[in-house]
Amino acid sequence: MMLAEAEKVGMEVVEALAGGCERIMIAGSVRRGKREPKDIEIVFIAALVDAQIDLFTRGLVSSFEGRLDRVVDDGLLAWDDEVVRRGPKYKRLVHVGTGVVVELFRAERANWGLILALRTGPWNFNKVLVTRSWDGGAMVADMKMEGGYLWRRGMRLETATEEAFFAALGLPCWEPGERTVGRLREFLGNKKGGSRTARTRDGG
Repeated sequence: MMLAEAEKVGMEVVEALAGGCERIMIAGSVRRGKREPKDIEIVFIAALVDAQIDLFTRGLVSSFEGRLDRVVDDGLLAWDDEVVRRGPKYKRLVHVGTGVVVELFRAERANWGLILALRTGPWNFNKVLVTRSWDGGAMVADMKMEGGYLWRRGMRLETATEEAFFAALGLPCWEPGERTVGRLREFLGNKKGGSRTARTRDGG
């Protein structure tokens, strides 16, 4: 599928699901502007509505699942029966009109930036992000990624924006189309070289 068609399909899906979302955005290769995307990745935060949970309890529940069911019933999307993914954080469907795979990734307000960045990719860029610094990656010794969040010394970090996520790793927030593994490795190499020079100058 060419980029222009993928963008059109992605926006059609976003508009159809928006009523069940607090926030929703196209990610993946479409967001990076790849010439021929192979699928469409979408990140969303489910909208919460006040509802009767049981006979005695009211509370906030997600309205996203009901919205998605209606979109499927209307024939815009269908569940992928070949690769079945219907969990709470990752759902895999197919756009009925084109057959293109549509993947839905759930985020929360506090980790929207992290999930959006990782789902934007590309995969080899992400691999360097999560690789330890002593192996040439961006993840410093006192940090880890677990459960959809960054952690430092046992404390969970909020990454509500992509800027916050990349800043926590000591990286600039490049535009999606500029996120390449070569650029990331070059930045990390220069950063490491600069730290070495500073230690030498200070007598370290």
